[in-house]
Amino acid sequence: QAFDIIRRVFGRHGAVEIDTPVFELKDTLTGKYGEDSKLIYDLANQGGEILALRYDLTVPFARYLALNSVGNIKRFHIGKVYRRDQPAMARGRYREFYQCDFDIAGYYGRMVPDAECLCVMVEILSSLDIGDFQIKLNHRRLLDAILDLCGVPADKFRTICSAVDKLDKEPWEVVREEMVDVKGLDPKAADAIGEFVLQKGDAWTMYHSLMKSNKFGTHKGAMDALEDLRMCFSYLEAMGKL
Repeated sequence: QAFDIIRRVFGRHGAVEIDTPVFELKDTLTGKYGEDSKLIYDLANQGGEILALRYDLTVPFARYLALNSVGNIKRFHIGKVYRRDQPAMARGRYREFYQCDFDIAGYYGRMVPDAECLCVMVEILSSLDIGDFQIKLNHRRLLDAILDLCGVPADKFRTICSAVDKLDKEPWEVVREEMVDVKGLDPKAADAIGEFVLQKGDAWTMYHSLMKSNKFGTHKGAMDALEDLRMCFSYLEAMGKL
């Protein structure tokens, strides 16, 4: 029943369903997931081809786009993915589970696809009987700008991003310890990151707070990212989803 509700919302937004194989060439998957690449399930050598079970639905779709002449497209895919992880049901960690992907590929107006993806998410979660919900939004360019301004060396950006991603599951003290003791980040840089990532609030509150603080100065990456978010929030507001 939940899948039927999700499919109806996807269809209402003009998406077509595209299926991709449950396994891929390992070379297609490796290097796409950073530190999580170690969670990819390898398959036995199949006559010279080294294969792996898909880790998500996004990279296989990217391969599909690269091999086919596709213009603008909205697609969805509901399918199982696989992680060589330690199962922890209480934390929602499984080795096999479903993902529901909605992707927009092609050439569109700035932030229009991003706003529509969020709109789709709001419609789905509102249609399911799950009660109140919160959507957390990340902009990679804004995060990169934060790391840059906090003094994180460029070659540590991805590994520090991986640590920041754990804030949903771990307290700041644990994340900071990983940054400093495990990944070798300067403690002052870690503390500076904490001043940004520990802030919480709704979309417009966070946007206006960051703009008013002037912490980004004239940093181009940060300013471009904040303008992206302003446009996205404005679109969502116009659609009645914010």
